[in-house]
Amino acid sequence: MEIKAPAKLNLYLKVLGKMPDGYHRIETVFERIALFDEISVDPSESTSIECTDPQIPVDTESLMGKAVSVFRDLTGEKGFKIKVKKNIPVGAGLGGGSSDAAAILTALNELCGKPLDRGALCQAGRKLGADVPFFLEETCFAAGKERGDHIRAIQTEIKLHHVLVNPPFEISTAEIYSSVDPLSLTENKGIDKIISVFSHGASAGDIARNLHNDLQSIALGKFPEIGGILSELMRTSPEGALMSGSGPTVFGIYESGSEAAEAEEKLSGAFPSSAGWKVMRAVTY
Repeated sequence: MEIKAPAKLNLYLKVLGKMPDGYHRIETVFERIALFDEISVDPSESTSIECTDPQIPVDTESLMGKAVSVFRDLTGEKGFKIKVKKNIPVGAGLGGGSSDAAAILTALNELCGKPLDRGALCQAGRKLGADVPFFLEETCFAAGKERGDHIRAIQTEIKLHHVLVNPPFEISTAEIYSSVDPLSLTENKGIDKIISVFSHGASAGDIARNLHNDLQSIALGKFPEIGGILSELMRTSPEGALMSGSGPTVFGIYESGSEAAEAEEKLSGAFPSSAGWKVMRAVTY
């Protein structure tokens, strides 16, 4: 069985406080985009996981390994042969690992005749990571609350055009969240505003004017290169630009696919692949 695991962007991310389990309580707006890892899952006598990126762990303690274990614990099913072709950059704020875990859970469930209903599948996803439940939803946009794992779909027909710039370094999500200043946390109605924009026939510009990420300033302080990416992106005249999640990937929103294509060409010159940079064009998926 073949399945695609899409990346995500955070169009809005507000940190509200720390929870007793150590996670931070957040409000976020997710967007699923057409940048995919490709996964094949087949029945087998024993379980094995292969990945084209050798730096991705595939043992039983890895996120993918845990996805298999959680499914087996719930269903009693045994062996699977899993192969993953990585296209989503690692440690990039794009949710690639969580998406792979969600895709594996979905594929295993399909392959075994859907022993888990949607509620059970989402509960399994929450055990694996905060972003996994979003990827289990069949929605292009969603609001996430609590750890980001309480998901509510946002109904809209809009398709956003993006260019993503991913620098040749990774950022630890835990490192960025550990630097959140509790005194800086405030409750506001920002997420209500951006959600209402979607529900009132949003344009790319409307959404761009409501982009926000509390983690961006923290990442900028630790990795000034992100500021350079944002500056270079703004030179291509996007509707808006933001860092996704805990970074370091930065994205722009463009009014049309042709504008995004022009920006991709310019940014590919500024951030050459020969130096390890990745410049990618993607649309809402």
